[in-house]
Amino acid sequence: MLKRLLSPLTLVNQLALIVLLLATLGVAGMSLASWLAQGIQGNAHAINKAGSLRMQSYRLLTAIPLTAKDAPLLTEMEHTAWSNDLQDAARRDGQQAQLMQLQDYWRSTLEPAISRAQNAGQVTPHVAQFVGRIDQLVSSFDKTTELRLHRVILLQQGMAALMGLLLVFTVIWLRKRLLRPWRQLLAMASAIGKRDFTHRVSVSGRNEMATLGIALNSMSAELAESYSVLEQRVREKTAGLEQKNRILSFLYQANRRLHSQAPLCQRLSPVLSELQHLTPLRNIELRVYEYEDEENYDEYTYQPDSSCEEQGCHLCPRAPAAEPAETNAVKWRLTDNHIQYGLVLAQLPQGSSLTADQQQLIETLIEQLTATLAVERQHEHQQQLVVMEERATIARELHDSIAQSLSCLKMQVSCLQMQGAALPDEMRELLSQMRNELNTSWRQLRELLTTFRLQLIEPGLRPALEASCQEFSEKLGFNVELNYQLPPRFVPSHQAIHLVQIAREALNNSYKHAQATACGVSVEHLNKQVKLTVWDNGCGIPENGERRNHYGLIIMRDRAQSLQGDCQIRARAGGGTEVVVSFMPEAHLSSATGVSDE
Repeated sequence: MLKRLLSPLTLVNQLALIVLLLATLGVAGMSLASWLAQGIQGNAHAINKAGSLRMQSYRLLTAIPLTAKDAPLLTEMEHTAWSNDLQDAARRDGQQAQLMQLQDYWRSTLEPAISRAQNAGQVTPHVAQFVGRIDQLVSSFDKTTELRLHRVILLQQGMAALMGLLLVFTVIWLRKRLLRPWRQLLAMASAIGKRDFTHRVSVSGRNEMATLGIALNSMSAELAESYSVLEQRVREKTAGLEQKNRILSFLYQANRRLHSQAPLCQRLSPVLSELQHLTPLRNIELRVYEYEDEENYDEYTYQPDSSCEEQGCHLCPRAPAAEPAETNAVKWRLTDNHIQYGLVLAQLPQGSSLTADQQQLIETLIEQLTATLAVERQHEHQQQLVVMEERATIARELHDSIAQSLSCLKMQVSCLQMQGAALPDEMRELLSQMRNELNTSWRQLRELLTTFRLQLIEPGLRPALEASCQEFSEKLGFNVELNYQLPPRFVPSHQAIHLVQIAREALNNSYKHAQATACGVSVEHLNKQVKLTVWDNGCGIPENGERRNHYGLIIMRDRAQSLQGDCQIRARAGGGTEVVVSFMPEAHLSSATGVSDE
């Protein structure tokens, strides 16, 4: 009941109420004790007065016979018997009848007897009886006083018991309502300070401690949630920064590899490998077009279980890969100013997506790949221009020096031959031989000039061979077959010029001397080498063919040697002639000597 009465109150009000109760009990106890003490104090005065009456009675007894000077004793006796202290004490203790009997006995018996008595013996019995009455009255006062003292003692004991119970209740209440909740709150505050948000306070009731406990529990839960969210955000930010760092490192390494001097395959394969680790993309393929020819391209792929033992190979190993059940095909074009350099193909598993960082990574890598291929193409074009410029310079020098000298000699020999009979026969024969040699030298020089002035206008070996085959098909009157089995961009441009010139020289020989009805050009890749074969089904090459047309054959062999290869001119098994040139492209030569991408 007390708990129900105190529960609506706040802790401060409950504590104030307990203090008020303690103060009330204390004041009440002191008030009652004071009131009882006043009653005891009146009885003491009355007992003193009664004792005074006893003494005055004995004084009167000793003063008998009384004289005129003893009259004050009687007056004093009268005054004491009717004193207010006795009357108040008798009224308070209910002894008014005894007091009135004592007063009546004094007036009616003792006072007349004392006044008439001549000796003490006459009134001694009356005095003894009067004193006996006084003793009875004092005894009544004593009993009443003892009763009141006992009541005071009982009151004090009761008040002490109540005070003790109230103090015990106060201690229990303080421990339950203040100390225990306070310890729980301190323990929770300490746990929160140590980042332990699982601790909870269990405080019942509707007081301040319960409200504070509920607030702390709510605060701890919110802090736990906020701390968890912050930790998650920190982990996400850290993972994001690590991912960005990996992306930046990848882009830096990719830029170094792509702009190194290693073969293109060695530069691209590590980039595709790392890209597959940084993104969810699978089966990444890079197709590099041969001068915007989408039908002919180099393909670079990433195969984690295979190692490319052939450094500088044109194709990455193709092995069957376990693909996800469902994928989406994605692609990015390598385009620069409307020039198609190639295409990047990949498979994105169903349900996966590229993040903004991964999309930015791929876009930046596409730009780097485009720039690398553009630089490669520009470098090849620059090499081609340098070779063409060098050959054009040689052709001009030959035309301006040896060609003019031969023309001048031919004119001088013609002038000498016009003299006719004036010359001896030996001189005319010698002039005829000189003219023939000059004509042969002039023809060989024209062939050489024609060879030097030949320009590889078409971008790449295959388009140049196709154009040459088309040109000689019109000259020969039948289709010149072309069997081209090389990967795109396999032969550098400065080496492709020599191949085209060898093929044109061989086709020109077939056109001029073979009398063939079929002719063809074959380019194959065998054992790291390129094999060029130009054949016809003509009359074949005679035994002294090299003597009669030695200069063109020598030029073909010289070009084959400049390619660090071999040139064979031989009879064809089915009839006719074939020119076979074998050499190793520079890409394989550089990788064989240990050129690295670093």
